[in-house]
Amino acid sequence: MLSKYRVYRYDRLNSPAVTAGSAAVLIGAQSGLFPDMGYAVPGEMGGLWAGERKVCDGFFLAIDDVPLRSADACEANPVSTAFHYRMQQEGLHIVRRQTIPDGVAGCVVELTVENLRDAPRLVEISFTVRTDILTVAAARGEDGLELGRDVGEYDERTQAFYARDSRNPWHAVWGADSRSRVLQSDLPASVYGFGNTQGKGINGRLFYRLRVGARSQASMKLFIAGGFPSRSQAEDALALLRERADALIAEKTARLGALMEESEASLPDPLLARCFNWTKIYSDWLTRTLPRGGCALCEDLPEHPAPFGQDWARAISALLPLGGAQRAQEMLRTLVRASEEAQLAPGRLAMRMTPGGRVTRVGSLRESAQFVALVHRTLLWSGDAAFAQEMLPETGLCISYLRRGTRGFSDVGEDLAQDIRRALEGQAYILRLTGADDAACRRELALLPPEREETLPEGAPPETAARWHGQRGHVEQMLGCLTQMAGAGLPGLPGALRGRDAEPGSLLCARAAADFVWPMTEDLFGLRPDAGAKTITLAPHTPIGWDGWALDNVKIGTARVSVRSERVSPSQARYTLTMSEPGYTLIVHEGGEERRMPLDGEISLLLGD
Repeated sequence: MLSKYRVYRYDRLNSPAVTAGSAAVLIGAQSGLFPDMGYAVPGEMGGLWAGERKVCDGFFLAIDDVPLRSADACEANPVSTAFHYRMQQEGLHIVRRQTIPDGVAGCVVELTVENLRDAPRLVEISFTVRTDILTVAAARGEDGLELGRDVGEYDERTQAFYARDSRNPWHAVWGADSRSRVLQSDLPASVYGFGNTQGKGINGRLFYRLRVGARSQASMKLFIAGGFPSRSQAEDALALLRERADALIAEKTARLGALMEESEASLPDPLLARCFNWTKIYSDWLTRTLPRGGCALCEDLPEHPAPFGQDWARAISALLPLGGAQRAQEMLRTLVRASEEAQLAPGRLAMRMTPGGRVTRVGSLRESAQFVALVHRTLLWSGDAAFAQEMLPETGLCISYLRRGTRGFSDVGEDLAQDIRRALEGQAYILRLTGADDAACRRELALLPPEREETLPEGAPPETAARWHGQRGHVEQMLGCLTQMAGAGLPGLPGALRGRDAEPGSLLCARAAADFVWPMTEDLFGLRPDAGAKTITLAPHTPIGWDGWALDNVKIGTARVSVRSERVSPSQARYTLTMSEPGYTLIVHEGGEERRMPLDGEISLLLGD
């Protein structure tokens, strides 16, 4: 299943490569190297990160005394990143595959050696980790902590290297699987064949031998973990990886396989299809489990790995049509809990937190309005009345805060008008879903100035133009804008969208996915559900030149929906919608009239563009 999402790169291998999990992320280049990169701490944002703590600048391998300097090909897939090395003179083909298991503050590196000769051989492997243990705050002098030089030692009992920052209780560990015994260890002044990266790290090198049969393959696993407050926890992490690495990778593969089946798009345009489907992976890579419980999207990688951050509501909303309504609900719960623990004023919410969960920036009227609107949008996809009841106290506080800040909605600036309107509409929906009276919200909505007709500014960025054209049914122009967005992503990382406002060094931006996902969902596939009312409004389009498309396994409430398009004439297409549960109503608008029909099983409609 996941093999069809593999992407191979053979050129521009100096482009970034990202391998991520819920507790760690590894950032380097598609060449397999770890150059100094990034801006938040200049040159220090690459390497292995575990939460808010950096573990190492990278790791480096040599085979039979030949450094693996640059890969011949890079393979990206939803679970791992692999680097292929052709060692033709030595008669070897090497594959280095790195994976971050779910919930583990570490990395698994599987090294596969293929012997191309007719005789068996022993291959010597050197594995060097270049530490650089720090936090961004400490490196920038923002939290009163001073970084020390890293110190480390090899432990014969556990067959592993251990390192720590000399001034702070931050520990790292690296070693190999239990089958692989260390032949020798040392602390070289520089990484053999590579030199040193910047920083205060050490180089811990381990040597192994691997027996490889004639014309056959052999493999071993290497592990790096860190960010731990004690050495004993580092030992426990290494023991876990040694014991359960295969099972952890299998569990992640199964989970991501199921994720890729959610809202799976099949399109005539492979670039758009790949971009839409890979947004699910990048959202998963940007999701972090927080130490105090709950989860959140981090703002971007690697510059701002903090939870929530700029435009967090837009970022979370992109999860909804991709099968992530339950995850979005958990993120909203996390935000409310963190805001309460920080004792923020009623109705005000956290805007940015540290990876450890401390609130560092508080939102204003806009963020409170966007919170209510996002709860509403989440309910349209989940239909979860219990969640609406759970959120009602906080959305009520947000509306009260908005009321105070705008003099009873009589002083709403033009820049806030749309957000305030969406918040009041959302609160009215939440009240109705919970059985409460929404009359007050409707009266306050009437006080707002009428919505102004939006115009498309000259030179608008493609994400703005895509939304504007999509809302007006200009589907071909919308696709042109989306194609620009997809093509501007990072080479080798399909769907790695970045908005025009992305800061230098940002590789994956959480908020950018929404600008791609929503026009595709609402204005191409034409899906606008109301799971609470059990209705689906369908207004799809089939672009000129397309024979059709499909969107399968979309989660709406507890049901599964699939929509397929088949062109029957230059101006018409047949749309077949399949529903897994009875009781829904399909709404279609034709010629200015609304048609409602029961949606039980499958229904086919001939619609014009």
